[in-house]
Amino acid sequence: MTQRLLLLVGLWLPCFFNLTAQPVGFSLPVLNNVSAGTVITMPVSVSNFDSIVGTQFVIQWDTQVLSFLTVLNYNLANMSAEDFGLGDAHSGTLRFAWEAPSVSSGLSVPDGTAIFLLKFSVVGQINQGSSLVFTESPPTVFEVVQVGQPPLGMSGCMLANGYVAVGFTLSTDWLEGQNTLPVAISPNPFSVFTTAVFDLDSAADVQMILTDAAGHPVWTKRKAFSAGQHGMEIASDQLKENGIYYLILRTPANSCVRPLVKL
Repeated sequence: MTQRLLLLVGLWLPCFFNLTAQPVGFSLPVLNNVSAGTVITMPVSVSNFDSIVGTQFVIQWDTQVLSFLTVLNYNLANMSAEDFGLGDAHSGTLRFAWEAPSVSSGLSVPDGTAIFLLKFSVVGQINQGSSLVFTESPPTVFEVVQVGQPPLGMSGCMLANGYVAVGFTLSTDWLEGQNTLPVAISPNPFSVFTTAVFDLDSAADVQMILTDAAGHPVWTKRKAFSAGQHGMEIASDQLKENGIYYLILRTPANSCVRPLVKL
C-alpha cells in the first residue's frame, strides 16, 4: 500500500481549524469466551467520522490465535477490494487505505457505523487470546484527512483496539463503556518501550494499572497530573513475558482500557 493520503494534505491549508471538533474514533469489539475452531466476524466501527476525505491504517493480530479469511461489507462510498492490502494478512497484518468520492466535501457516516467486517477462523486453543490493534507499519502511515483540519495520526484519534478471548472471559470490570479518557499508545506492538499519551480536562489523580491478558495486575502507580496532555513510558522490562497486556487509566471522572502487545 502506498501513502496515497499524503497527497491530500494541501486540502486543509486554506481552512481554519475547528478546535472544538471531537476526535475521529475507530473501534473493534472485545469477544469473550469464543469457541476454538469457530468462525467470527469483527466489525471496524467509527465515531465522529465527519467530512472525511480519506484514511489509512494497519490492523494487526496474532496468527497463532486468528487466521484471516476475508473482508466483508464495504460500507463507505467508493470503498472496494482494492483498498485492502492482503499481501501480509497471512502474517497478521491488514493494510487499509480509502479515499472519499469527493475531496471537497468528504464523507460523513453516523456514529457506530461498521465501515467493514473482518472474518477470521479461530485457530487458537482454550485460554489463548489475541488483540486486534490499530497501528501503522511501513509503508502505510496511520492517517485521517478531514476537510478543514490538519491530518490526524494515531495520537489524534480515539482508538479502541479489539480482543478475542478463546474459552475464557477477561477478568476486568472496565472493558465495557469505560473508554472515556482519550489515550493513544505508540508504538503498539512494541519490543523495547512504548508511550501512552493521554489528555486531562482538569487536574486529577490518575491511577495507572498494567494487567496481563486475564486481568491480573502486574504493575500499578498513582500520580497527580495537571490539566493538559501527558505521556507515560512503558518499558519492556516492566512486563515479564511477551504477549497481550492491558493499560488501565482511571481518574475520578473518567477511565480507559487499551490493549498493548509486547513482542
